[in-house]
Amino acid sequence: MSFAVRPYQHQAAEWLSRRKRGAIIARAGLGKTVILAYALDMAIKSRIRGRKVRIGWMANTREQCQQAQKAMDAFPLVARQDIRIACAAAATDWGDRDVIVVDEAHHLATAPSWQAQVETCNGAVWLMTATPPEDPALLAVFMRYCEKMHVISSEHAANNLAPAVVRWLDATDPDLKEPIDREIDRVVRIRQRYWSGDQGQLWGQVAFQTCVELGIIQNKARNEAAIQAAINEKPTLVLVNQVEHGQTLAASIPGAVPCYSAMGAKARREALEAFTAGSVRCLIATSLADEGIDLPNAEVLVMVSGGKSAARMEQRTGRVLRSFQGKTHGQIFDFNDAKIHPLMGKHSKAREEVYRKLGYTILP
Repeated sequence: MSFAVRPYQHQAAEWLSRRKRGAIIARAGLGKTVILAYALDMAIKSRIRGRKVRIGWMANTREQCQQAQKAMDAFPLVARQDIRIACAAAATDWGDRDVIVVDEAHHLATAPSWQAQVETCNGAVWLMTATPPEDPALLAVFMRYCEKMHVISSEHAANNLAPAVVRWLDATDPDLKEPIDREIDRVVRIRQRYWSGDQGQLWGQVAFQTCVELGIIQNKARNEAAIQAAINEKPTLVLVNQVEHGQTLAASIPGAVPCYSAMGAKARREALEAFTAGSVRCLIATSLADEGIDLPNAEVLVMVSGGKSAARMEQRTGRVLRSFQGKTHGQIFDFNDAKIHPLMGKHSKAREEVYRKLGYTILP
């Protein structure tokens, strides 16, 4: 192996290697891909086999597929087996596999296409995720595919991730609430003509979209604060909602490179590799960074995107908490948006609660 397996990774891999169906639950940055590859190595070594083990690995993104291949290549015995790796979007039939590994397996709870693919496998099913579904109904769907879950404790996370420091930025153009409310009312009136669902749901969708457009993307003072936070000497990740917004910010941040799915696999891979190699200091990404990219050298995160999802917050902030030589902590810049609009203020408060739950240090 080209890396050292940590004790908690060994324990988790050993637990999984003895089960036909199981799930590994661990925060971003704790090496779930390594754990699963190591579990495969242990299972293959457990008894003499007359043929190659047929391994399937289903992931959500191409980057996750590449990480899976890299992890399995680190275990020579695993690398010599019959391996098939595919994105879930490929709708692969896994019927001939002895074992299938499902990355970001929380998607099973809400995606019938994921469920249909896993059900084609008659062999072992191993799941891994940083964000297990907490709603009882969704959890029941998730648990249909695994007998037990092995949860890597918060203590292990604290010992193996860099500490996080959150600094709130308080910047906005004045008097945005009124134009945001006017735009919400205007769009709601238009959509009501053909909307047959719940009116509260309609308002929520329109309000969120309007807050993103006027309160974030077109908010000059907030954008300027984000730019200043991203201008530093450390490897920095800036997360945005829209590609065009990221491109605009990149034009004002020296050395910044946008990174998003539509730019193409080759250009995206080159951008990520340049960032990890140090030739690109600032990477500006969309939801691409929510899952499946490994940027251990990233030290600063600028949370331009807003929102309130606890699962996404843990995934996103985890990008700057991976252990790396010389890293003392992960710096997170977030926005106190209460002065912009009550909905955005509510989202800011929700993010603060996530940070506190995760044990991050919060500065004014």
